[in-house]
Amino acid sequence: MIHSMSGGIIKDPGSYTFVKIAFDDDPEKTPYWYVSDFSVAAGDRVSAPRGRADMPARATVLRVEKNVSGQVTPVPLRSAKKLLNLILE
Repeated sequence: MIHSMSGGIIKDPGSYTFVKIAFDDDPEKTPYWYVSDFSVAAGDRVSAPRGRADMPARATVLRVEKNVSGQVTPVPLRSAKKLLNLILE
């Protein structure tokens, strides 16, 4: 527990699993960061919301970063989207 200089308690930022993915239909394979609530590994296929309409799209996991502090996320936490599910084939 961390205390602020004014005597209050600073909120714990929590830890998250961040996943870098590339959408399967993107010819340039541009990477995007997402948050995952389930176990995932590099090479797995996932479904993720894409674009402003958050339409589900298939993607491949490129990298997984576990236990990332809410203070040092690769993208702003409030704008990070969550993966929808793991695709089992």
